[in-house]
Amino acid sequence: MSEDFFSAVDFRRMLQGDTLGGDPVSGFTPLGGLLAPPTDRFTEWARENDAPTGQAAQDANASAQQATTTAEAKPCATCDKNGQYSLAFRVTDTKDDGETCSAGSICAGMYYTIKMEQSGLVYQGTTDENGLTERYFTSSSTETVYLYLGHRSEDDGYPTSQDTDENKIDEAPLFNAPVAAIAEQKIVDALTKRQWKPWKASKKYKGVLNKSESPEPNQYPSPEGGNDTIGIGHKITDAEIASKRFTEGEWAQPLSDEKMEQLRDEDIAKNGGNEIERRVFVPLYYYEVDAMLDLSFNGGPGALKSDASSLYDENGNKNPPKTQVQNLSKLVNADRYSLVPNYLKNHFNTSNKVWSAGVQNRRDMDARMFANEENGYTFLATHSSKKKK
Repeated sequence: MSEDFFSAVDFRRMLQGDTLGGDPVSGFTPLGGLLAPPTDRFTEWARENDAPTGQAAQDANASAQQATTTAEAKPCATCDKNGQYSLAFRVTDTKDDGETCSAGSICAGMYYTIKMEQSGLVYQGTTDENGLTERYFTSSSTETVYLYLGHRSEDDGYPTSQDTDENKIDEAPLFNAPVAAIAEQKIVDALTKRQWKPWKASKKYKGVLNKSESPEPNQYPSPEGGNDTIGIGHKITDAEIASKRFTEGEWAQPLSDEKMEQLRDEDIAKNGGNEIERRVFVPLYYYEVDAMLDLSFNGGPGALKSDASSLYDENGNKNPPKTQVQNLSKLVNADRYSLVPNYLKNHFNTSNKVWSAGVQNRRDMDARMFANEENGYTFLATHSSKKKK
């Protein structure tokens, strides 16, 4: 199997759901239908609303980002479109897989949040196939529009600058720009330092798996019981036993190094890669992808989609029921990358619902990996036994 094991998500499927229309979170009653007017009617619509024409766009952030003029951004489906000024964003990423770093691609199907500085209106939406947000309108010529990754809520906050470590990690806000006369159809390019789909496990992470799972070309009894294990931590399934996958044909043991690596890549995709693609709609650094993959590889794909409570803290202390009930995918999709390391340290750190020092050490590694800290790809035996009950 190729290292790029993720297939591109069908864009129509990615955009299904309530967020396509850019529904307002607060401060506005939805107007109009679920779909925005066709783009070729934009100029006609501007004339009907007595919009000013011929005025040059004033972009206060032109030194940092290039403002472009295009008619591609659709007017927002649910906001008040009577304002004479507007703005839309185009979001692109930075390709960095831990080996190469280059100019990125458009972020199509990405969750985003819009906040109007003066009016306080907040909207959530999903970028279109060109990486464009919807176009948002205002009656104020001095309005500034803030763009955030993900679907942030009031509890998450809407910072106006990346002046704290938390905001820098979250890239919050991703960008901001002043509006322009609607006839100019102003679009501002916003660049995220993270990378968009398709994602893949880095070579560095695959090396970690090879080391931690101790490749075995022949099947052997699984320490936890049940079916045997083979290759790089692959637990043989009942279906594979029935089909004699590892006893006959091209996969008959002993497995070659190439076959063990192919099997490892299958497991990465099955246990986490496919779930990340289906459930995460914000860009990720390659090491954030690796950390989420490791959680899923070690804890199962349910670790990405389940609302999980913290049964024990990172030191083995038992927590009250329903402590820190959170969903990792939702946390990331809300642009709260900065909260993920703590989540990893305090969730899925048990074996048979009992705190395990070994599993905790694995979660600690995942937390360091996600935060790109020193020893992020190194398993450290920090915990040797449960300290407290």
